[in-house]
Amino acid sequence: MSDEEEDYMSDKFLAGAAEVRPSLIHNRAKKRQLMVETKQKEHIKKQRESKAQSSPTVSNEKLQEALSKPLETDNKGFKLLAKMGYKPGQALGKVVEKEKPEKVAGGQPRLLEPIGITIKSDRQGLGRESALRELMEKQIELRKQRLQKEIGATTIEAFRKRATERAEERFVTTSLRRCQQTCQNLDVENHIETPDMPWFWPDVPKDQDETNAESVENPDSESEDETSEEFSAAEKLEMLTNYIRTSYNFCFWCGIRYEDQQDLNENCPGLNKDDH
Repeated sequence: MSDEEEDYMSDKFLAGAAEVRPSLIHNRAKKRQLMVETKQKEHIKKQRESKAQSSPTVSNEKLQEALSKPLETDNKGFKLLAKMGYKPGQALGKVVEKEKPEKVAGGQPRLLEPIGITIKSDRQGLGRESALRELMEKQIELRKQRLQKEIGATTIEAFRKRATERAEERFVTTSLRRCQQTCQNLDVENHIETPDMPWFWPDVPKDQDETNAESVENPDSESEDETSEEFSAAEKLEMLTNYIRTSYNFCFWCGIRYEDQQDLNENCPGLNKDDH
């Protein structure tokens, strides 16, 4: 038997025999079963195609572009509003003042446009953005305080305060390193590859040659170091503990990650080390 000829008892021949057209089958039961299986396969194929088309997430740009377009006059919702007396450019709701229909009782303006929608596409915690916002506000406040100190004359109280900060510097430096390591572990668990601030994670030891090469390749490294040195170790520790507390419900001084914000407020003694 030549290689080109197929054996009628081979697996290839038997597999091809399963795909028989319904018109060639004379048994009604088998013919019906084959038709049902064919329809099921087609139905499953259509479901997969429709799911593949609807699965991609809509980007914020496309969403905002779609929301920026006004409703067409043939829209069902627009027709219902028009029947109730709505006209384009007016606000929804009961008109309280005839002279100023865009305002309601109490002087609060009514919305002429719907509230915007923003899709959250990342895997970051819900409190992470608010924590970063609080961090930026804290940095601005510290800059203002430092500027006021530089403008005014150095007082004895400021000198004593600075001396106290230097006495506690060793403890604060050790606590800051531990807090940086904790922040790095929490960020890595939440799939964050780089810290939001260079000093959020502990410094990686490098050789002198690598440091020189990096300074040549990355000219912005000096600016990052200057930003990091702008705040003292105590100020960094305070901002970093507030960040991990707001983002991950983790109290550095307790050493515990609480279940939620309510659990943190009820069981944690306070924000600072003195409260513990």
